[in-house]
Amino acid sequence: MAAKRGEFTALTNLRPAISDSLMPLFELPSKKPDTKIFEPAVNRTAKAAGKAWSNRSAFLDISKWSTDSRTESGIHILEYSFSQLRSQGVLVHPVVGYDRWDDPAYSQALINIRRAFPVTPCIRLDRETIKDDMYDLPYFTGRMSEIMEALDVNASNCYVMVDFENVSKTSVADLVEATEVAVAALRSMGFATIVVAGGSMPAGVNEAVNAPDAEGCIPRLEMMAWKAFFSAFKDRGVIFGDYLVRNPDASEGVIAPDANAKIRYTIQNQFFVVRGHTKRQDSLTVQHKSLSQKLVSSVHYIGPDFSWGDAEILNCSLGAKELRDATSMIAVDSSHHIHVVMSEIFEHQRQVIPVSQL
Repeated sequence: MAAKRGEFTALTNLRPAISDSLMPLFELPSKKPDTKIFEPAVNRTAKAAGKAWSNRSAFLDISKWSTDSRTESGIHILEYSFSQLRSQGVLVHPVVGYDRWDDPAYSQALINIRRAFPVTPCIRLDRETIKDDMYDLPYFTGRMSEIMEALDVNASNCYVMVDFENVSKTSVADLVEATEVAVAALRSMGFATIVVAGGSMPAGVNEAVNAPDAEGCIPRLEMMAWKAFFSAFKDRGVIFGDYLVRNPDASEGVIAPDANAKIRYTIQNQFFVVRGHTKRQDSLTVQHKSLSQKLVSSVHYIGPDFSWGDAEILNCSLGAKELRDATSMIAVDSSHHIHVVMSEIFEHQRQVIPVSQL
């Protein structure tokens, strides 16, 4: 998830039982164009993360930064951001980009963190690795062994993530097949716990609902694929992951004067998207109220007691709460999404495996 205000607000308002059942991956926001001073922004992100997730575990990645990025003090951006989040009480563990490892500055930063802190790294496999390297098992195994040896870890004290990234144009069958190949390869190396992630939300709302002031559903292919895999193999060591309500390839820092208001409401296997129109016509505050009214009157709305986000939607529809910007709606959408996903996972496991074995 993006390490931003909307996501942090959602985490702050989770029910304790939900917070105890998940481990977020914080993506450090990319630097602003033409900016050479990075530390204040990172410090603000770390402070916000601490307020939302202090004394809890999380992963930290810098995939939106170049692998040799350094702060104005000369410290590698991964080491600096890691130390700042730790200083704010977040028990972060570093993500290791399989495709980024060859940069000596990047790999050295990871080695430094591993030597200085009691961390459990997570090796993140990108979609090119899944498509190419994993089908050449000797090569893939050798490269994974090289990374783990440098970090002084093995399959028993290292996480691994199979990240399909943007799956909006992928079929469920192809995702399941690729998951089977990946899990088999990683299990042959001794990995017991494997995170499988992806995201189906399109980059633009027009790709989800092609007309302004309309509604529609889009499939959450990553969830469908995980359910199909779990039903076939009953493997509780394969953990579900996603990108919440954002597109995995979403651009950052782009000024969008014609951005449409929208609610991305997670339902079983799908997103129910309620689209407004350009904010040049009506403010987001005004549109969020009308969109919330549409959602609350739909068959998909679960009710205000389901999550903090659902309560905010009802309050917005009644005029009791104003949601004035896109970030506020991302917080609402993400809160609801996390609660739905956790419920969906547990319910599917209960259907497939007897309760006594869970």
